[in-house]
Amino acid sequence: MANESNQNNSEIKEFFVQHGTKVLVGLVILLVVVAGIVQFRDSRKAAAIEQTELLGKGYTLLYANEKDAALAEFEARIQAGDVKGLSLAKAALFAGNIKYEKADYDGAIALFQKSIDNAGDVALVRSAAIHGLAAAKMEKGDLSAAAKLLEDFVSEFGKRTGDKEDRFQKEEPLDETPLVPDAMWKLVLLHNELGSKNKAKNVAERIIEVYGDNTQYADKAKKFLASI
Repeated sequence: MANESNQNNSEIKEFFVQHGTKVLVGLVILLVVVAGIVQFRDSRKAAAIEQTELLGKGYTLLYANEKDAALAEFEARIQAGDVKGLSLAKAALFAGNIKYEKADYDGAIALFQKSIDNAGDVALVRSAAIHGLAAAKMEKGDLSAAAKLLEDFVSEFGKRTGDKEDRFQKEEPLDETPLVPDAMWKLVLLHNELGSKNKAKNVAERIIEVYGDNTQYADKAKKFLASI
């Protein structure tokens, strides 16, 4: 049974590597960090400032690429119950990403879920955690669960319309995260792998319609459509 599971996971990884879809959650984490450690709505309050400071050592270690030490620091804060709410969501997100990079996918899944549960409506943190959770599910071979997560992801965070009138004559709504086209491309491959060829085709066409100005994903979608 274990050998069969390892073989299945190997085949899944080979599939995603072949199509250039290895999920680099680290990019998302970088976005969160560079974004100013994101959206402290009550940053003037002493409690919010204290929460920020509690994560300071972990951020410093992460910037220094001392990931083992950063993971230990974030996990210590989580286990001690020092961090709450959005700060807890961030600590869990960073720790989950490090676990993911270490191929501890079960640990990553638990931490990404904790981040989702505490991120509230802060889109950049919540979207990064959902994206990470989907990535970990892929690595575990749970493609159906990954597809459902990414479908919900696109529905929640994808705001662009693809309407040329919106784009050139009005102000087209912006996605709440830059990861939407990436999530859609992964959906193309997931649907295709799961045998839902029409769904895969529809999502690929939607990528071209909405993200035709993003050649990285539009070109992949065009190649996929040409191959079916």
